Amino acid sequence: MSSIAEELAVVVVQGSFQTSLVYQKLSDTIRARGYQTFQPELPSCSNTDNPDFSSKTLQDDSDAVSLVLERLINNQGKRVVVVMHSYGGIVGSNAIPEELSYEFRKEKGLKGGVIYLYYFAAFVLDKGQSVLSAFGESPNNDVRVSPDGTFCVTEGAKRLYNNLPETEAKMWESRMVYQSHAVQTTEITHTAYKYIPSTYLICEGDNAVPFQIHEMFAAAAGSEVDRCDAGHSPMLSQCEMLVHKIVAAIEKTNS
Repeated sequence: MSSIAEELAVVVVQGSFQTSLVYQKLSDTIRARGYQTFQPELPSCSNTDNPDFSSKTLQDDSDAVSLVLERLINNQGKRVVVVMHSYGGIVGSNAIPEELSYEFRKEKGLKGGVIYLYYFAAFVLDKGQSVLSAFGESPNNDVRVSPDGTFCVTEGAKRLYNNLPETEAKMWESRMVYQSHAVQTTEITHTAYKYIPSTYLICEGDNAVPFQIHEMFAAAAGSEVDRCDAGHSPMLSQCEMLVHKIVAAIEKTNS
């Protein structure tokens, strides 16, 4: 393992309605390239049988990511690249106060910090916004506000997994989970893309979020823009391509 790989960690922040299993191939493939990977479990997508599940907010998800980042940065002095997909773009951006950025810590004489953000088919919000205030409720959402306060996207195979073979898309659709609807109303408190450089991978075959919206998000984040023809879930349909692009961004950042 190179010294760069030893000093660096990759944190993967997942999207909505899914378990961490959907991102296992992505994490394993990055790890096979010599980098440590971590994927925090999001409270709004896990332990769905808990009585308080519907109270979990986007801030709870961001706090789970922050805990992992703080351990890697404060305790181990790691430089960190945060990779974010879909809803995870909001969670990850919100999880990183400026104090955890590499440049801020460098100025303070501290080791480690978040050095780069990598968005793919990811949402971007500004401070003070929530999903509902920015976009409203999607007509594709199945909202169960009463009695359990959860929601999920309809036609998952078609919207989230459209670039996969039909049987595989249906398999992943069957594994989708309902999420706490409270994530929709959480206001954002941090916008990491304003103080950490980033790349945004636009997925032109996305059936869930039109690529024109990707372009708007990339512009809002001030990201370097890259493109591919994948659907909403390239970590499944084109994993090698995605990892190649992520690793290229890591290597460019460390050159």
